[in-house]
Amino acid sequence: MKNLKIFISDLKNLNKNQRIKVLLLTLLLIIVLIFSIFAAMIVSIISKTPSTDLESLTDSFNQSSYIYSKEGNVLEKIESLEYRTLIDIKDIPKNVQDAFVAIEDHRFYKHSGLDPIGIASSIVSNIKSGALVRGGSTITQQLVRSVYLSNQKTLGRKIQEAYLALRVEDEMTKSEILEAYLNRINLGQGAYGIEAACQTYFSKDVDEINTAEAALLAGIPKSPTNYPPFKSVPGEFLQDDFHIIGTRIVDGEELYLVLNKDAFERQKVVLKRMYELGYIDLQEYERAKNYDILSSLNPKNFKNHNMSSYSTDYIKKEASKYLASFYKTSLEEGEHKLFTGGYKVYSTIDENLQGDLESKYEEFENFLSNKSSTGGSRMLNLSFDESQNIIYDDEILYINRNNLLDENFNFIIPKEFYNISSHGDLKIKNIYFKEVGQNIDIIDAYLIDDNKILNTFEIGSLQIEDGACELKNDYLIIDGSFLNNVGDFYTIDNNKNLIISKKYYNYNDKPVLQPQSAMIVANNENGFVEGIIGGLDVNSKNAKILNRATDSYRQPGSIITPFTVYLPALLNGKTLSSVYDDVPITVDGNFWPANYYNSFKGLMTIRRAMENSSNVIAAEILQEIGIHKSMEILKAFDVIKDNEGKDFFIKQSENPKKHDENLDALALGNMQVGLTLSQISEMYSTIANNGVKKEQTAILRIEDSSGNIIIDNSKKSKKIVDEKYAFLLSDVLKSNSIRGKSRGVNNSSTFASYIGQNRENSDYFISGFSPKYTISMWVGADSPKISLASNSNSIVELFNLMTRDIDLATEFPEDPSYILTRSISSKSGKLSTKESQYAGFSYREKFISGTEPTEYDDLFKKYLICDESNKIATQFCPSESVLYTVMFERPDVYDAREHFGIYPDDYMTIPKSYCDIHTREWVKENEEEENSNKDNSDKDNKSSKTTKTTKGTKSTKKKS
Repeated sequence: MKNLKIFISDLKNLNKNQRIKVLLLTLLLIIVLIFSIFAAMIVSIISKTPSTDLESLTDSFNQSSYIYSKEGNVLEKIESLEYRTLIDIKDIPKNVQDAFVAIEDHRFYKHSGLDPIGIASSIVSNIKSGALVRGGSTITQQLVRSVYLSNQKTLGRKIQEAYLALRVEDEMTKSEILEAYLNRINLGQGAYGIEAACQTYFSKDVDEINTAEAALLAGIPKSPTNYPPFKSVPGEFLQDDFHIIGTRIVDGEELYLVLNKDAFERQKVVLKRMYELGYIDLQEYERAKNYDILSSLNPKNFKNHNMSSYSTDYIKKEASKYLASFYKTSLEEGEHKLFTGGYKVYSTIDENLQGDLESKYEEFENFLSNKSSTGGSRMLNLSFDESQNIIYDDEILYINRNNLLDENFNFIIPKEFYNISSHGDLKIKNIYFKEVGQNIDIIDAYLIDDNKILNTFEIGSLQIEDGACELKNDYLIIDGSFLNNVGDFYTIDNNKNLIISKKYYNYNDKPVLQPQSAMIVANNENGFVEGIIGGLDVNSKNAKILNRATDSYRQPGSIITPFTVYLPALLNGKTLSSVYDDVPITVDGNFWPANYYNSFKGLMTIRRAMENSSNVIAAEILQEIGIHKSMEILKAFDVIKDNEGKDFFIKQSENPKKHDENLDALALGNMQVGLTLSQISEMYSTIANNGVKKEQTAILRIEDSSGNIIIDNSKKSKKIVDEKYAFLLSDVLKSNSIRGKSRGVNNSSTFASYIGQNRENSDYFISGFSPKYTISMWVGADSPKISLASNSNSIVELFNLMTRDIDLATEFPEDPSYILTRSISSKSGKLSTKESQYAGFSYREKFISGTEPTEYDDLFKKYLICDESNKIATQFCPSESVLYTVMFERPDVYDAREHFGIYPDDYMTIPKSYCDIHTREWVKENEEEENSNKDNSDKDNKSSKTTKTTKGTKSTKKKS
C-alpha cells in the first residue's frame, strides 16, 4: 500500500508525455501477464488432451459384429450401443456427402479445421435469439469431439477440440476427414455412421440412397434424439395419434417404431440449404422435396432368423470367451469387444436343424399332458406343507402363488405374518425369504394349472440398500429409518395386509413350465454344435435367458459312469468280459449301493453290467482300481482342473465334509454340484470320434474388422483316449441301445446310447451318437430337490420325439482289424461251451487282439435230474422221469448271511445228492409188483381159456 502511494506521488511529478509512456508500459506489462497466464492455461489444457493416433482414427470406432449360420446366412447383426459398418469414402455417393457438408459445415473445403466466419455467425445468431440455437463447430471439430472428447460444454474442452481439429487437418486430407466423420457420426436409433443409418432406416446400402433420403439422414446429427425419422417406443407409452410403422426387438423387449414428423421438417431445411449452396439445381430440389419419403422407410430388423435366443446367446457367449482368450483379457472385456469390434462370427448352427428342434419343443406341453399327475403334477413328485407351499423336508422350494402374489404380482403379506415396531422397524415372518450371497432373495412362486402342469414364477431379490435389513431365523427385519426415507416401500390395505411396492423387487410374470428339458446336437466330424435347446421357452427373444444346456450344473448320475468307471477299468487291463458280482455289498460299514432295478443280478461281465447300469458293479470296480483313476479321466476332459476353484468338482481339500472324491460321486454320479449337458455331450462325442476330443463349440471362426482370421476352430482336437478302448466303449453303447437300459432309444441299430439318472431321481440324461451326430438330452425340474415321477421309458419316448427327423441313417463302420470277436459265457467271461449256449448265457464279445480269453467256461454243467425228487438222477430213475438240464454253479459258495439275507437272481441250488426215490430197492419192489401183476394177468388169461374149452373143447393139462 505504501509503495502504491509512492508510485502515485512520483507519477504526479512527471510531465504529461512521461506519464503516458509509463501508463502504456504498465498496460503492456499487464497484457503480457494476462496473455502469459492465458497461454499457460491453454498449454496446460492442451497437455491434458487425450493421446491420439490419427493414422488409425477409424480403428477407434465401435462397429457392429455379425453372426453367420452354418449355411453362411446372417443370423444377427449384434445390437450394441453403437451399430456401425465402416465404408470407404469412394463408396459414399456425392449427393450424400454434399447433404452433410451443406447443413453441417458448408465451408468445410475452405477452412483448416476452425471456421472463424462460422463461429462469428453463430455468436450473432445466439445473441439475437437470446439462447444457444447454433453452434460453430466444423465437421473436423465434431469428429475429434466424438472420437477423443466428451460432450461436456466447458472452455477447456473447446480448446482441446480446436487443438485436435488443427492437428487432424495437418495429418489428414479432407476426403479422409469426411470419410471418418460419416463413419462415426451418431445418426440415431443406435446407428453410428452412414451405412448403418441407411440399413436402419431404409434397409439399403449407402450407394442406393437418393438425394431426398440423404437429406433426411443429414438432418439427424443436429439432434440424434429429436430428428431420426422414427423413434422406438415401449408399448406402455404409445398414444392414439402415433403413426406406427413397425416393431423391433431390443434386449428382448419389443419396441414400436413411431414416425417422427420433426425429421421431415428438418429434411426440407437440408434440401433448401443444398439448393442455396448450389449442390443441387432447382429441378433436383423440387424432385427431392416432392419425393414420397415415407414410402421408402423400411426399418431394418437386425435379427435375420426366427430362432430362439438360446442359439444366438450361446454363440455370443462362446465368441466372447474366445475373444477374451485371444486378447488375454477378462470375459466382460471379451463381450465388449464382440459388441463393438466389428467382428464376423461364423457359427456352426444349422438353421434347419435348429428350427426343427424348436418346433418340436413347442409341443413339450402336449407331451406333458399325456403323463401322470399322481405325484402332484405332470411327471413330478411334489410335497406340500399345510399352506400348500412346495417343500423339501422343512425347506420351502416354491410358495403357493395365492399365498404370495395377487393377479397383478403385488407382494402381499397377511397381517398375522408381520408387525411394525414403535420405532417403525418392519418385521416379516421368514417364510418368504432366503439369503443368496449378499442379497435377500424372495422365494419363487408357483401354481398348478388346469392341466396339472407345474408353473413357476421367478421373483427377484429385495432391492434394499446395504445395512437396511437383516435376515434372522424367524424374521426379516427392515430398518425403520430406511422405510421413513423411501416412504413408498409398503402400503397397508383395508384388510390389514401389507403390500410391498413392486419398485423394490423384480419379477417375471411369464410362467416357467416344469419339468424342463435341454438338448445339444453336435457334429462328430468336427465337434461343432449344430443345434441347441436351453429350455422350453423356445419362443423367447429375450437376451441372456438361462440356457440349461450350457449353464445348469446338475448331478449327472450314471450318465458319467462309462467314463468314471468303465473306461478307466479298460485302460487298466480289464476287458469287456471281466466278471463282477452284482450282490449286496457293504461300503464303509453300510449296505450300499442299491440298484435302480431293486434287485441283484449276480455275476455279470462288464458289458452286461453297463447294459443293466448296475450300481453295485460300478462301485466294486472303482473300489478295486481306485478313485484316482476316475479323476484322471475327468482331468482329461477338463471337468477337473489343476487350479482349485476353477472348476465345479469339489475336492476333499476344498471341503473335507462334502466333496466329490468318493465312490458315490465318481461311480454313481451323485456329485455335489455336477456337470452341464454340454460337458456330458463333449465326453460322448469324444468316444464317437475314436477317443479324439474336439472342443464342442458353435464357433467355426472369427474374423476381425479387417478380415483377418483371429480364431479358427476347424482343426482344434486332442487325442485323450486310445482308439482301441474308445471302440470297445462305443460298442457297448451300441448294444445298450438294442438290449440294455436304453433299449428303444432312437429305435435304430445305428445309434449308441446311455441313460443316466441320479440318486434323487431329479435328473434324467440320455446321451449317445450315430456316426454323424452326438445328441444329448436332459430332463428335470429347475429345482434339483424335486424328483421326476416318470421312468426312463418316458424319457426315451421324449428323446425319440425330439430326434425323429434328424438324419441318423449312416451305418457304423466295420470293426477295425485289431478287434476280434469271440463267443463267451456271460457268467464266467470265458469262452462259451455247448452248455452255456444251451442255458442261454452266451453272447458274442469284442476284444482287442491279444486280450481274448483262452479258457472255456466251467460254470455251466449238464445234469440229469429226476423230476420226482429234484435230485440227480441215477440208473434206477425211469427214463420218463429224467430231465436233461444245464445248471449254473457259482465258483464260490454263496452265503446269504453275508449279504443281508438276499440272494441274487442267478442263484441256483445245485442238487448235491442223488435221487432217493428211485433206488435199488425201489427197482426190486417195482419188478416184484410188475411180476405179480404179470402172474395175475396170466391166471386171468388161463381161466378165460378153460372156460372156453369147457364150453367147446376138450381140456388138457399143461405139464409143468
